[in-house]
Amino acid sequence: MNLLEKDIEDIIYNSPWLLDERYVIPKIKGSRDEFGRQINIGRNGLNRYIDLLFKDTRDNRPVIVELKKESLIRENIAQILEYRALVVSMDDENKIKWQNEFGQNYYCPKLILVGTSASEEVKISANLSGVEIRSLVGIEDLEVNFRDINDINDKLNNWNRFLNTGNRTLEDRDEWIEEIYDWIKDIVDEYGNEEVTTINKLCTTSSRNAWITDIVFPFINIPLYYKDRCLCGLYEYYDEEISFSDEYIYFDFAVQSIRYNEYENDEVLEEMENKVNELLINKEYNILNFEDGIATVKISRSILNDYNEFKDVLIPLIDDAVYINDEIIEIFGDIEE
Repeated sequence: MNLLEKDIEDIIYNSPWLLDERYVIPKIKGSRDEFGRQINIGRNGLNRYIDLLFKDTRDNRPVIVELKKESLIRENIAQILEYRALVVSMDDENKIKWQNEFGQNYYCPKLILVGTSASEEVKISANLSGVEIRSLVGIEDLEVNFRDINDINDKLNNWNRFLNTGNRTLEDRDEWIEEIYDWIKDIVDEYGNEEVTTINKLCTTSSRNAWITDIVFPFINIPLYYKDRCLCGLYEYYDEEISFSDEYIYFDFAVQSIRYNEYENDEVLEEMENKVNELLINKEYNILNFEDGIATVKISRSILNDYNEFKDVLIPLIDDAVYINDEIIEIFGDIEE
């Protein structure tokens, strides 16, 4: 199958990580009413369209990408440099849009030319001009072994889902897990029950302050406490049964009365376990495992893509964890009293 220039544009647009893992699509609409695509930055009635526009999340700078299904020439460098000049001299209406999206860095975009090849002379000229060159290599004349463009997009969509749910390189995971921890810390701080707490900081070199003590960084592994004792935990894997997944993460409910052996005999323990099962089933949880006072459920990894979605899922889980522990004490009493 021979890829058209539009096909290449579609692939990179839908998978900006092909250029850089930190590139995202900005909220700047183009001529097709799509964000980050075919952005007209022309002036005085002249149209000048940026093929693809991304945002580098490291510094919020715009990234202008110009695609050519041919060998790059010096005129292509001049073209993308013109785009940079047009960005700097945008009219007030467009300038406000770009400032809202990129902040004060809107005026210093990164420039990337993508083509099949480039001569050494062109590479040197691009380098001196601050233009990055990317070559489409490894596929002769862009002939690829897929049935059609939809087949390629299916493969890339699968990989996109994998990347977007925390399956990053180990190099990038530290910052990502710190972000998830910050989300949890913010949610707990705003939770409204001072007896629910979490760890004060992540330990990146040991399993200290972790929920699953055998698992260390770089994986999500964060405990929450209630009345200074284990309440619940969020983590990515434990063993072969509770394994690392590109679809799920795991949440444990800790039943303190069972976890801390606060029962008189095995009969009471069995009654407690039956009651916990009943409470969880009534809450419509599908229990993956229940052992030693720990009930495990699966949660979709997709919640890790958005703070508000994450919060909407985590708060009811905390509510239910507190409720179950309070209910068990209400029914069976508190041995410590």
